[in-house]
Amino acid sequence: MLLGFIGLFLVYAVAHYLITVDRRDLFATILVIVLPFVGLYYLGWMSLLYCLAAAYLGTKAGLKKLQRSTRTVRTSFYKDDEEQPK
Repeated sequence: MLLGFIGLFLVYAVAHYLITVDRRDLFATILVIVLPFVGLYYLGWMSLLYCLAAAYLGTKAGLKKLQRSTRTVRTSFYKDDEEQPK
């Protein structure tokens, strides 16, 4: 039973990570919809808590990856031939 909870947690976290990084991932979307019902049927109500924790951690990891991959736009008010005051 513990292996079932661990597997549910990992698959659900990866699915949320994939949805956060790539929003058009149909397989991950189907997993996110179906896995809580499967977990509820086979593992009981505790699986919903595992799904909630996995959703939080998977989304947090995906947002962290998106934040690292995007660069901030650097703007300068000086033209290329002007020197910056010191």
